[in-house]
Amino acid sequence: MLPTLLLLIALMVATWLCCHLYRKVALHFHFFDHPNERSAHTEPTPTGAGIVIVIVFYLGLTIAWQQQLIAANMFMATFGGLPVAAIGLIDDRKKLHWSLRAVTHLCAAAWCIYYVGFPSLTILATTLDTGTAGLVFGVIALVWLLNLYNFMDGMDGIAASETVFVCGAAAFLSGFEIDGWGLINMLLMAVSLGFLIINWPKAKLFMGDIGSGFLGLTIGVLILAYNEISVWTWMILLSYFVTDACLTILLRLVHREKITESHTQHAYQHLTRVIGDAKNLYLVILINMLWIFPIAILSVRFPEYGVLLLLLSSLPLLLAEFVCGAGQDQPRLKRLRV
Repeated sequence: MLPTLLLLIALMVATWLCCHLYRKVALHFHFFDHPNERSAHTEPTPTGAGIVIVIVFYLGLTIAWQQQLIAANMFMATFGGLPVAAIGLIDDRKKLHWSLRAVTHLCAAAWCIYYVGFPSLTILATTLDTGTAGLVFGVIALVWLLNLYNFMDGMDGIAASETVFVCGAAAFLSGFEIDGWGLINMLLMAVSLGFLIINWPKAKLFMGDIGSGFLGLTIGVLILAYNEISVWTWMILLSYFVTDACLTILLRLVHREKITESHTQHAYQHLTRVIGDAKNLYLVILINMLWIFPIAILSVRFPEYGVLLLLLSSLPLLLAEFVCGAGQDQPRLKRLRV
């Protein structure tokens, strides 16, 4: 246990230190995210630091593999994150056509599914073995989740803090397993926490698409592979991100808007304009800890009711996000308009 804990601390510190080093490089080469009408920040900020998250994560993963704490197939399954990170890095520098990103994402997701498959689902008293349909759905789900993370990474600290919460809660609920997928989960939490320190409002550094896409895909792999907690529990833990992203995209489709174009219609973006990054981040953390986490605990205690508990966690969030203006240019509640 102690060597594993030391490894996690070392990776967290290494991520934090390397982010500071990367920031100096980004400042020197003028690798900035310049603010525009869609931005939450007001000053040019160095971006692309997700490369640090990726490198340090795989360094920790390699150490764990060499120490035989994870199996070779687990190590290989995570490699789908590399092309996602690579295409994200290129997109951070020069915007690519959405179709090129989509093909890369599909290939990366298919690679991951080849190694981890798709788990059976328990709905009330029935267990469903989804077979080939599950594999196809798994590829689509991974592509959606990695893009979902990209959509939601529009506020200081939100993507990193969500990863720390989801991975930390999953570790707690599964009894802090220190090998296999449990260790991979904690490695992702450690590097995300190291990055969060420098990404906390007012952020000195952004992760960019290279980081958000990588985090989304890797969490997706954990959801499918780490069976110590159910898919429903994982989705409950992610319900803040999932509800805001899904509701916003659905309403944009209803309004016949192009979902491949950038926008500022997520509920969290409306709230950020009203109360600022820091207060909004604290609000997200409180929702996660005081609403979502207790329901996740119930889903572990009563796994047969996981899908119902997912609805319980999601419906109030959907209502709140609808009122806050998800899917349109202004909040539906007048007092939130700026």
